[in-house]
Amino acid sequence: NNARGFSLIEILVALLLASLVLLAFPSNDHTEKHRNLQSAVADIERAIGFASNESILRNTVVRLRISFDKQPIEYNVEYGPPGNMPLPDMPEEKSKSLDQEKADAEKIANLNKQFTKVEEFEQIRHEISEDVTISGVATTFQKKIISDGEASIYFYSTGEKDGALIFFNTDEETAYLEVQPFLSETRSVFTPINTESVAKVEDILQTKLDEVFKEWISN
Repeated sequence: NNARGFSLIEILVALLLASLVLLAFPSNDHTEKHRNLQSAVADIERAIGFASNESILRNTVVRLRISFDKQPIEYNVEYGPPGNMPLPDMPEEKSKSLDQEKADAEKIANLNKQFTKVEEFEQIRHEISEDVTISGVATTFQKKIISDGEASIYFYSTGEKDGALIFFNTDEETAYLEVQPFLSETRSVFTPINTESVAKVEDILQTKLDEVFKEWISN
């Protein structure tokens, strides 16, 4: 009778090999979240390209407007009145008084009245997946990270546009999209969240956002 069972060592080796295989192939949920994050970044990239072309075709200021208060987060392309359109000066956050904040809010409200949605963009705009959050937008126009209310990236008929950083995240991964003022190319960077850290995910995201913004604004 040559039949025999498996030894304990053989069983442990088999379990180890199975664990390595599972680690090598991410779960469907992880893969889906990563795909949704990539899609959200790609959709905003296309919106940036559309807005840039639209500003040249219309010979006016165009903007990509992101609304954080909508769920899922909403974004639109809007055009301003014909001709040159000076944007109001926005002092840096650290130098603002309460009166200045109120005055700036009025400036933004008056600015918003001058813009109209590009209806053609609605036909190609995609909804951002519920797995993905746009956690902040920084621009050379407003010189701070905007994470609530609304943020806008402006495009000009000369082909120039605001420099900008757009931050995205899922509960497993962060990404940011860098927009260059004078170049058509954008740059995207994806970074997994260290889930083994004792820090809260929100704190990890905020730290990453602050680090990238600080480096970007200093260049």
